[in-house]
Amino acid sequence: YAEGSSNNKYIEIYNGTGMPVDLSNYVIMQNSNGGPWDEYTDVLSGTLANGDVYVIANSSADSLILAEADLTGSGICFFNGDDARALIKVIGTDTTVCDYIGEFPIDPGTGWDVAGVTNATKEHTLVRKSTVCKGDTSWSNSAGTDSINSQWIVLAQNDWTHLDSHSTNCSSQPPPPTSNSVTITYNVDVSN
Repeated sequence: YAEGSSNNKYIEIYNGTGMPVDLSNYVIMQNSNGGPWDEYTDVLSGTLANGDVYVIANSSADSLILAEADLTGSGICFFNGDDARALIKVIGTDTTVCDYIGEFPIDPGTGWDVAGVTNATKEHTLVRKSTVCKGDTSWSNSAGTDSINSQWIVLAQNDWTHLDSHSTNCSSQPPPPTSNSVTITYNVDVSN
């Protein structure tokens, strides 16, 4: 997750399942400033190989970011530090939230604190620790209160040294189950 200067913003998804993942079963949703979840929705496509990352970038980002982007022009990458987002798996009527950045429907004002860093989701880059083996549906648990119990490493703004890569100490994790553990209503505009 990078909330860089100007339009230098991107989100990355890592596949550590041990097998290719069909991204057409996944959406990313974002609410801005406490708005509805379906304010911005990206339906993903393609196949993400095991050990690979999928980069969604603002179409006006720096050329270094755009060179690694798998998807640009996304509403998901128009954000500042107080916009929550979620990675969601949808198969038929089964909807499972896999991971969060921020909390819905909360508007924190400027940004959420992460790893003891005030407003870390604003003007910072967040990288998941290599010891984190799956997404977390509890943002407070994921964000933590200090650098020890947080699942994230907070880097300076415009630090893109981890762009298009991720390393983990975890064995392969299967994709999330397809149960009705969470129900989210969303509308997808396929005209764009």
